[in-house]
Amino acid sequence: MKVLARKQYWLEKIYVTEDFMIANKPLISEFNPDLIEEISPEQIQRMADASTPQGVLAICKLPPKQPSVSGSPLVMLEQVSDPGNLGTIIRTADASGAGTILIGEGSADVFSPKVVRSSAGSIFHVDLMQNLEMDSAIEEVQRLGYQVFAADTSGSDFRAGDYSSKHAWLLGNEAHGLGSELRAKSNKTFSLPIAGEAESLNLSVAAGILLYHSAFSQQG
Repeated sequence: MKVLARKQYWLEKIYVTEDFMIANKPLISEFNPDLIEEISPEQIQRMADASTPQGVLAICKLPPKQPSVSGSPLVMLEQVSDPGNLGTIIRTADASGAGTILIGEGSADVFSPKVVRSSAGSIFHVDLMQNLEMDSAIEEVQRLGYQVFAADTSGSDFRAGDYSSKHAWLLGNEAHGLGSELRAKSNKTFSLPIAGEAESLNLSVAAGILLYHSAFSQQG
């Protein structure tokens, strides 16, 4: 809600219960009163997709067009199907200062309720491009002067990489990883070493490590 208060141009309507209004008067006062409509707990329960809604729902506008590619590192996601993972990666990309997030066909919808909730407001801060054909997206990113680094268990230790120039992290599906064709199109493939007995890292955790490593490398 605090994010939306700063970016009210996204908003079309905010539905709140009386209890939420009473408990959050300072926050509610930051919004244009014409946007606010009080409804009953029963109404908000029917409108919400969560089993225990928090007493507030907002209708937001979708971006009018896809943004252009900018920033570094970019985040390229192929068939990331878990909404929680996708939202968390969006949140981490925002926190680490990453550039545009390019999302391939077959991924979760970035504007679905679960992705939006998992992003914790970062969906309103980052540039997103979705439903991309990833083969073509990789070629376009490389044409723009970016190196594309695939994240896969078959790669070399990511700690040995050079991240001082413009680059993009390419991550694949939670269960199946990246296909060999996409790995072949990338400039280099890196992996995260596993010290214990775990088979792999959660995708959003791996993304966080890679994005922050890039951020620290670029900061010197």
